[in-house]
Amino acid sequence: MLGRITRLIPTRAALWAALVAAGAISLAWLRRDAARDAHNRSELEDLRHADDIEDRVARNRTDPGRLRKYEDSGWRD
Repeated sequence: MLGRITRLIPTRAALWAALVAAGAISLAWLRRDAARDAHNRSELEDLRHADDIEDRVARNRTDPGRLRKYEDSGWRD
């Protein structure tokens, strides 16, 4: 099989250049995939934090025995 490939490519240097180019492309693809994974992880973490905040606010609003700090104070100037 390597013999067939070497007949299509005129020199060994061109073969090595093609192999190096294929390696560079695969490394670039892996790096891009890793960056995409990091971005997705940070978005999921942000969504989890937002859900936690939303849950805390909902719990505080539904607690009937809870008084706000200045709830009985009346209007202030």
